[in-house]
Amino acid sequence: MSSFSYFVGQRIKKYRKSRGYTIEQFSVMINKSKATLSKYENGTITIDIETLYDISRALNIDLKCFIDYQPPVFHNDPVLPKSFYFNQPRAYMYYYDGRVRQLVRSLLCFSPSSSGDNIDVMLYLGVENFSDPDRCQHLFTGEMKPYDTITHMVLHNQINDAEKMYICMLNPMQNRAPAIGLLSGIGSTPFFAPIALKALISKEPLEENDRLIATTKLDKDDYHLLKYYNMMVINRPASLFL
Repeated sequence: MSSFSYFVGQRIKKYRKSRGYTIEQFSVMINKSKATLSKYENGTITIDIETLYDISRALNIDLKCFIDYQPPVFHNDPVLPKSFYFNQPRAYMYYYDGRVRQLVRSLLCFSPSSSGDNIDVMLYLGVENFSDPDRCQHLFTGEMKPYDTITHMVLHNQINDAEKMYICMLNPMQNRAPAIGLLSGIGSTPFFAPIALKALISKEPLEENDRLIATTKLDKDDYHLLKYYNMMVINRPASLFL
């Protein structure tokens, strides 16, 4: 499955639901089986241009709205600056989602930007396996601006441009230790509202055990700072790696 197929499929699902059609109803409208339409929407099979045209006509949506995917350009062997923490093509992000009561793993891919000092970023959010990142829950692209002690990332959802994400990480003093910081943006079910999560970003995949889960959860110190200052504060390295 390619990122483009996933993008097109998610656009089909988005516009189908916005029109109020069930997958059964819409599969009949375009003369496809329910199973085939489901595979289109999940990006597991590539859709041909004639079928995509039929879908756009049935939904009364301009064809270009399904194919305006613009991924950043990544090189096979990108040369990234050596003076900041995220100086390799990949990084691995973890956070704990209390809505589903489980750890969420995500993959970050970096590439030099043609626009200057920034770094292009592609975020595969919610992957089942790091070796198959295209099977992700959401796909974000954007830019990263690194500094000596802190790194900023601003990303937008490839399916819904209105959904933005901001990541602010403290660069660890030790080069191989994970960075820790905040991931903020818009939450989904059961609420649609601004949210912020504690996140870890590592240069290598981490062992997904109880210690990692405990580190990504808010602890009593986090609650104390939240109550005392009335704000989320992440001002120390991850205790798991001290």
